[in-house]
Amino acid sequence: MLYKSANFNDLTDLDEKSGQIKGYASIFGNVDSDNDIIMKGAYSKTIKENGSRIRYIYQHQMAKPIGLVNELYEDNRGLAFGATIPPTTLGKDVMQLIIAGVIDQNSVGIVPKQKTYNSKGFRELHQVQLFEISAVTMAANDQALITDSKGNVDPLLAQKRYDTLIKIIRKSNISDEL
Repeated sequence: MLYKSANFNDLTDLDEKSGQIKGYASIFGNVDSDNDIIMKGAYSKTIKENGSRIRYIYQHQMAKPIGLVNELYEDNRGLAFGATIPPTTLGKDVMQLIIAGVIDQNSVGIVPKQKTYNSKGFRELHQVQLFEISAVTMAANDQALITDSKGNVDPLLAQKRYDTLIKIIRKSNISDEL
């Protein structure tokens, strides 16, 4: 399974009280660190056939579901979604980390079904099977906020995020499991 991501700059709505989150799970047309480009329409078949089974999970860990995806569609920009995160211990913890900016990326777990290679050698994914959407700390996409296309961490940004995480841990009621 491959993981492809979009940063939370692509988050369009967040309502902490009701646990609603909306945004983009995947962006079309950019080259990621695996030299893949997800093409518009790549998700249409899997949404139609399996969209109701997709869940919002934590860090690509299927045993840690955090929400129910209640909206899933493609537009010109990418794969848009809406999810409800119930106020479980994990759900509340993840919501606080999202609000604080510690977790600021989405990622999808996919299996490519139809692909071609373009003249620059990049793999274009025309059809994929979607298994899950994840809230993740660090993703491999070259548009992610924390890593560059080679996966190197920006030390200043990492320090800022670490400091924010420490403040959250000290001031919040975050579970030991998280």
